[in-house]
Amino acid sequence: MAYLTQLDYVKYVCSCGQLKPITNLYFCRHCLKIRCGFCICHEVDSHYCANCLENMPSSEARLKKNRCSSCFDCPSCFHTLSTRATFAQPRQDPAAGDAKVENKQAKKMYYLSCFNCRWTSRDVGIPDQPVASGGWPERTNPYTARINQLLDYYKAIAQQEKQEKLDRERKKFAIRGKYITLTDKTGLTGAMARNIAGLPSSESSSSAIANFVPSVASAEVEELPEDYHLREVNLKQVSTMAQRLAAPEWQPGDVARLQPVARPLSVKRSQRCRDCDHNLTKPEYNPGSIKFKIELLAFYHVPEVKIISHESVKAGQVADLLLKVTNPTAHEMTLRILRPADSAEEVPAPPEDQEPRSIEKSLEKSLNLEKDTSWSKVIERKPEMPTVSQICVPEVTLTLAQRDDAAEYDDDPQHETSDIILWRKSNKLALRLKVTTDPTAEVGKPAQVAFRLQYSYRNTVPPSAQSVQHRDHTLNTTVILDLGSVCE
Repeated sequence: MAYLTQLDYVKYVCSCGQLKPITNLYFCRHCLKIRCGFCICHEVDSHYCANCLENMPSSEARLKKNRCSSCFDCPSCFHTLSTRATFAQPRQDPAAGDAKVENKQAKKMYYLSCFNCRWTSRDVGIPDQPVASGGWPERTNPYTARINQLLDYYKAIAQQEKQEKLDRERKKFAIRGKYITLTDKTGLTGAMARNIAGLPSSESSSSAIANFVPSVASAEVEELPEDYHLREVNLKQVSTMAQRLAAPEWQPGDVARLQPVARPLSVKRSQRCRDCDHNLTKPEYNPGSIKFKIELLAFYHVPEVKIISHESVKAGQVADLLLKVTNPTAHEMTLRILRPADSAEEVPAPPEDQEPRSIEKSLEKSLNLEKDTSWSKVIERKPEMPTVSQICVPEVTLTLAQRDDAAEYDDDPQHETSDIILWRKSNKLALRLKVTTDPTAEVGKPAQVAFRLQYSYRNTVPPSAQSVQHRDHTLNTTVILDLGSVCE
């Protein structure tokens, strides 16, 4: 007998065909389907610093290159640097007397220190600052102007190629007396469309191409010093690959040239169902809060199945299986255990000889700035059901009580004399099932069991703003249990 409570032994089949534990799944109350991380779309709600909990809008985070201006990471061990205070004695002027020095008070100065590896900003010669945050000097990359020039040049090239392609398509599919593009129909010029889309104008693109100075390769290379190959290498003074990649603008080769790294910002994201475009999770805007405005996890809506224990699975024999089923909802639920749906609906594949979308519609859509929703389609796959072992399905309908938080402290379950139900406790139910293994099963082959769980669900989301009536649904989900491997 083995006691299995790990989540990897019980997996649910998502609506897209992925196998995931119930804690990694979501439940959409609008389309009544189980969703995983691959069949939902993610949206960034806000940017914040995980150290100082400063919240900032997306535009400001983009200007700061997604970095916090007041928090830094250690360039040596990548832990968060702390600000430490010290008192700096005033400098003594030789021309003045000692009386003037005594009247001056010690000035409070700040420096950065790492409590993990004891690295400080003084080790690399960074002067102490009179303010605790916001006054640290920023290093400027000497190649910033050249990098910006290259970015503008390649953006202009891409814009020019796109415009040339649109012009060729207009000339190729020109039809007299018919509006081909939105420009011909409404008089919207290309410059106006680019301004609406936030793209650079054609004049700026042409000037960026004309003013670009290409790089010229030099045949003269700086020679290495004579003692380069004979010099002893001290690994303590050489930076590691991780330390260099932490600052890709400079990539310091020596430890003495390491500089504090601005802490990257974290994001709070919301998740939407790709089918009905409703929110599945939406966090609070406050970065210090861990609560959610919307949290539609499958753990709160779909009955949870756990393996209590099971006998060793042997070829041609029947093994006992004990399962625990929990009702997480606040309404009474009825359950039925069925065989896996052999006649599940398959998503028809698009025909190969399907006609492509007309160029007129594509051009009108590109100039109309219409939102493209082709990415929102979910790729559904049919998972392969295990056939080595099968559950003897009982022809009974089970009833589970609603969730009661006060009943969690009741330690006395109600034992029953049924052949299937072992005991009941509040919203939990223990089942005794039989697992039959194929006589031709190979020893050592994974022993997995699949069954379809049919349950009732009460949807508390009203169908309209005027209606407040709840709706009851009968839903199905496929559960796959991992019972180890086939024994001798």
